Amino acid sequence: GLARSLVRLKAPGKHRIAFLGGSITHNSGWRELLAADLRRRFPAGEIEFVNAGIPSMGSTPSAFRIERDVFANGPVDLLFVEAAVNDSTNGRSDLEQLRAMEGIVRHALRRDPGMDVVLLHFVDPEKMATIRSGAVPAVIANHERVAEHYGLPSLDLAREVTARIDAGEFSWEQDFKALHPSPFGQLRYYRGIRRLLDAAWMDADTTAAPAARTMPTAMDAACYERGRLVDPGTATVDRGFH
Repeated sequence: GLARSLVRLKAPGKHRIAFLGGSITHNSGWRELLAADLRRRFPAGEIEFVNAGIPSMGSTPSAFRIERDVFANGPVDLLFVEAAVNDSTNGRSDLEQLRAMEGIVRHALRRDPGMDVVLLHFVDPEKMATIRSGAVPAVIANHERVAEHYGLPSLDLAREVTARIDAGEFSWEQDFKALHPSPFGQLRYYRGIRRLLDAAWMDADTTAAPAARTMPTAMDAACYERGRLVDPGTATVDRGFH
């Protein structure tokens, strides 16, 4: 699912990689480690990295701000999206989570069908408890439905961290430490994403241009794919509106 970005990033010229998420994306850590990795992988071009992380923002606000915060300066070759933490902590419903994440994906792919998108699921204690009970956290299941429908790579870092803690490799209290990870935790996130990219790009065929992407029918016709931000001062209020 990442051959398109591989072809683009291997070419000389200017490229753009964006990160859309909440505070764990906004803060320093895994994102800078990944950016350095990507610059090493693709020395032929000049890569601009867009940090579109805003603390506490889940998929719903991201669906409306994506044009301003991700695409304001032009096309993006590779987009990483994370909202699993804030979508659950902010109490968004299953319907909102699906409509918003599908809206983000459709907005991005409609703007540029040659873009690649990766969904990330970060960890928090509530997700760890659900995983240990043998279930999939609802927000991750919702986002995975979108990933599957659009054929997007996704990475369940919540499951990886939980499994490795339970295997005795490290601890939450002493090593990972918090929902906002320690430097040790940030490194775990980066290495997990690096493994995804290694697997996705290892056997990718770059001898020919990847096949044109076909946009599937929306799962929910009311998804937020045309979400945008409007200055409140320009609004008009219909009579009878509450």
